[in-house]
Amino acid sequence: MLLASGACHKKPAAPVPPGALIKPVPPPANFPLAVTPSVPASPKTIPLTPLPPPKIVAPPPNHLDLGEKSFQTGKYRQAIQSFDSYLNANPKSGKRDEALFYMGLSRLLAGNSPRDMRLAEAAFKRLISEFPGNPYTSQAEYMLGLQGQIERLRTDVKERDDKIKQLSDELQKLKEIDMQRHPSRPPD
Repeated sequence: MLLASGACHKKPAAPVPPGALIKPVPPPANFPLAVTPSVPASPKTIPLTPLPPPKIVAPPPNHLDLGEKSFQTGKYRQAIQSFDSYLNANPKSGKRDEALFYMGLSRLLAGNSPRDMRLAEAAFKRLISEFPGNPYTSQAEYMLGLQGQIERLRTDVKERDDKIKQLSDELQKLKEIDMQRHPSRPPD
């Protein structure tokens, strides 16, 4: 079936017979002819001024790196501040486990105050709860175990010292009673 179309179709151009001359088409009247750029006879020298050195902008401090450096140099209070800043600024960081672990260690090593011990224990417990099965977690559990043993030993020493004091007081009272019974004996 043939489809009729109302569109006009161009007929192909008739082939040019060999040897026929083709006339060139003249350019339109307003068409510019080829223009050659003008070059000055002698180039001017432009004085070159040196560029100022580029300003190097230091990146903001990485508190984790600062904390590690402070920890390694024994500046535990500074390390605590840096690790704390890192943890506050990076709540979703992949290195929070490391920061918590070293914060706990820094607190243990910063001093023997009960507050430092409680805060170290809190950092280790937080590490254990947030990152179970992490290599730092097993070390934190070990540190908590050691801290527990230290506390038990301190309690034992305090109880022993209290017992010794009590026995010494009782011995002193017995000596006084004995002196009252036998006044002629010289005290030991």
